[in-house]
Amino acid sequence: MLKFPVDGGIVTIRSIILIPAECATVTTSSKEILKEVEVCHENFKVALHPNFPDQEVAIEGTLLAKGQTELCSLLKENLDIFAWQPSDMTGVPRSVAEHRLNIQKGYSPVRQKKRGQAPERAKAIQAEVQKLVKARIMREVYYHDWLSNPVMVKKHDDSWRMCVDFTDLNKAYPQDCYPLPKID
Repeated sequence: MLKFPVDGGIVTIRSIILIPAECATVTTSSKEILKEVEVCHENFKVALHPNFPDQEVAIEGTLLAKGQTELCSLLKENLDIFAWQPSDMTGVPRSVAEHRLNIQKGYSPVRQKKRGQAPERAKAIQAEVQKLVKARIMREVYYHDWLSNPVMVKKHDDSWRMCVDFTDLNKAYPQDCYPLPKID
């Protein structure tokens, strides 16, 4: 559900689980139902921040044209609440961002054997780690309890995404009460 203010009240956009791309109802706080006029069913992308034109937000095409413009203006008015680069995330309290591992009893920490990387991947890893260290999101630690290797995945634009191999940790972690559905 998404709510945002407009002239005459607050617009509430609800989506059903079966068809997440379509808005089920659009109502205002005065219970007036808007007619679907000027609906464009094609999604479009908008660059909100002038300093980061490559970072775009996808807007669903099922919104009314007026709703699309109001949503874009609402997002542009609140640019300061988004993290546009890793250094924007400093100052998050540890109580919010830090967590502990809920490991089942009987599992001892596993340190994966260090795997070497190709030179191109090693440079991408070094750049990503330096960016996170500079933003104070990551720091160097000693005496690792759980140590996992980075896994480099090629993105569609031929850049690299750094992931972490948590295979051993996932085995020691209790099963989720509400697992994700099978997506086949």
